[in-house]
Amino acid sequence: MYKEALEQFNKPWLPLTALFIFVLVFLLYLYWTFKKENKHIYDYSSQIPFEDGVKHE
Repeated sequence: MYKEALEQFNKPWLPLTALFIFVLVFLLYLYWTFKKENKHIYDYSSQIPFEDGVKHE
């Protein structure tokens, strides 16, 4: 069954395109994660477990 399905798949560019899109999105996500402008988000998030439930503004 799988052999017949794979024999009809004649678009080798499709998985390469999907791989390229995945790698591009992954690298963009890494860039966004380690950007210095986002440090305040991670600093705030790291302190959430230590809050006493009262929201300080």
